[in-house]
Amino acid sequence: MDRKQTNVKTSMRNFIIALALLLTTNILMGVILVNVSKNALRAQIEERMLDVSKTAAAQIDGDVLKNITAEDKDTEEYNRTLNILRSFQDNIELDYIYGVKPGPNNTFTFTIDPDREDPADFGETIETTDAIVSAANGRSDVDKSPHSDDWGRFYSAYSPVYDTEGSVVGIIGVDFSADWYEKALNSQTSVAVIVTCIAVTIGIILSFIIMSQNRKRFTAMLNRLDDLDDVTQKIDKIIMAGSLKRLEMLPDADSTVLKTLASGETYDEHTPNEYEAVTSSIEKVYDKMRSFARYVEARSEIDGTTGVKNKACYRNRIKELDEQISAGKADFSAAFFDINGLKKIYVHHGFEAGEKLLFECAKVLKNVFGKENVYHVTGDEFIILTDQKQNWQMKDLFAEFEKELEKYNEEHVRDNILSVAKGFVTYDREKHKNYRQVFVETKAACDADKDDHYGRNKIELQ
Repeated sequence: MDRKQTNVKTSMRNFIIALALLLTTNILMGVILVNVSKNALRAQIEERMLDVSKTAAAQIDGDVLKNITAEDKDTEEYNRTLNILRSFQDNIELDYIYGVKPGPNNTFTFTIDPDREDPADFGETIETTDAIVSAANGRSDVDKSPHSDDWGRFYSAYSPVYDTEGSVVGIIGVDFSADWYEKALNSQTSVAVIVTCIAVTIGIILSFIIMSQNRKRFTAMLNRLDDLDDVTQKIDKIIMAGSLKRLEMLPDADSTVLKTLASGETYDEHTPNEYEAVTSSIEKVYDKMRSFARYVEARSEIDGTTGVKNKACYRNRIKELDEQISAGKADFSAAFFDINGLKKIYVHHGFEAGEKLLFECAKVLKNVFGKENVYHVTGDEFIILTDQKQNWQMKDLFAEFEKELEKYNEEHVRDNILSVAKGFVTYDREKHKNYRQVFVETKAACDADKDDHYGRNKIELQ
């Protein structure tokens, strides 16, 4: 066997190895992206379920609910509570909503059921799950696995109802079809499996072509890798164009970081031979795919408009604080910030101007309170949760925030003024029984500051 034939066999072997690596990369990235997307989707679905149950629970009068009995049916108070639940049943995409009464030894019974066709009997026993036990203990929760009863198979979310004394006197349960929940999650898997199968099939076909054409297919292989690199470049552009954190808002250092996250590092294009060319191309695509996976994972925790922690992270932090409060170990302060006049900015200057103010406000909050403590919960509102910060320390931080705000407005006199209403409360174990009570006081303090702002400026309260 001459040297030329040896080189040909070596080329085939290395091409096959390179192809195997490429297929493995596709499969690996498919698994990673499925898991990341599935977890993010699960968090969004559970968050929606909890939002519905919490909203309904917040509208129920606990002092009325704790005294309602089966004999109160058709009374004014009974019908008022029934109508509240029925409005959720009729207007929100859910299967069932109902009231639950906690009993001794983690037993639970139905109270008010607004279902028109087949309501549960008052006092009928309901299956005990971890989520309903958590709600009875004052923490809203959602089932991690489905349960079955006479009405079907469901995932359920539960939120406590409090009386004026702050005691849990009832629970609002919300049922969502298990088939709907699992179908939503599995849809991500199905797409990934199809795409992966297509990629594997194409790879197998390419392997036979490469084996039959030998060294000639090195060029074809490199062309395919170039095509794949073009696709990653398109994904780069989509990531950059779709990011609501406009690059022109970022300082040069942060802009470079975001570009590197999307595009990856620069590679030396010099390759002595076709073997190294294939290896270099595969490494480049693989590194980009890993960057994309990190980007997708980050988006599940970071708010895209402001660059701070999102609502899902906020929910997790609330659970931690409630656990610390229950254990007697809580030591924190909460602050609420609301941008004044943002709606008018949207109307008169456009959404990009409003989003710029959101971004700039978040940047100031990060500078003063630390990025790890800032949450963008909704619209024009931010929440700060700081550990081991006392009342006087929060006052100092608020003063520093005012200075930063004044500095920003002085440096941007030609832009829209950034005005922020704010308020804070430091946790008091003698006064606060759970995080919700801290939040209510904090929000009230911010609202009072906002009212004072509009009163001073004679602007119609929004």
